[in-house]
Amino acid sequence: MNSFESAIALQKDSNLASSTVINLADLTANPESYDFFTFRPNLEKLILAGKADTQHISILWYTVLNGQVESHYHDKTESVYVIKGTQTDNKGTYPTDSLYFNPPGSSHKISNSSGFFILAYASPPDFANTNDIADYTPVYINTAVPNLEESYPFTEVQNGVLRYDIPLVPEGGMSALFIKITSPESYQYTGNYLLVITGSCTIDGIAHDEKLLIVSKSIEPQSYQIKTTEGHSCLCLGLSFTNTHIQQSV
Repeated sequence: MNSFESAIALQKDSNLASSTVINLADLTANPESYDFFTFRPNLEKLILAGKADTQHISILWYTVLNGQVESHYHDKTESVYVIKGTQTDNKGTYPTDSLYFNPPGSSHKISNSSGFFILAYASPPDFANTNDIADYTPVYINTAVPNLEESYPFTEVQNGVLRYDIPLVPEGGMSALFIKITSPESYQYTGNYLLVITGSCTIDGIAHDEKLLIVSKSIEPQSYQIKTTEGHSCLCLGLSFTNTHIQQSV
């Protein structure tokens, strides 16, 4: 049983049975244990939910230090989280722990990139019908900033829970937010993936440390109950292919 299968097997008796759970530290250390396939020359891809020709969540792995992807167009929003390494396009270079969203109508070319990335497409990239790179502004957040909740307008949604909805255009088919939790009371999140960025969370009754990625196996959003692990706080990133999130105390 490889690391990918083991992560799933650990969750069979929990509410996470309908999700894939990946330790990103293990993935970057042992990528050969996961079911990557060749997406582009020197670029491997691991599909986590959905299919390559529609909206999906995946992990990209550049197997060379100067990885490239030819120009392509995004009809809907694209999300990229840099697990380890850097990604460079015409808008700049994004280091480890960067999160950025390219809006619908954007087009770019990747160059001088290396490492591993969580990728979410509200619709697949179009490599056939590209024009000149469009003028657009990505939404960029450096999640490594200390006390992220002090840098953005987080709102308290219940005792011990702060939330920041990332400003994405509704027509992009994707929404995302950060959840900062310091409370042992359950908080419900509904979406397609959760990433524990810092700290330790209990999600559906199981403790998850930072750099744990939870992805709904279905393209349909999944509900998760989040609270702090005793003596800890946590910061999570949630992403959904719907334009609304369901969050409430339970």
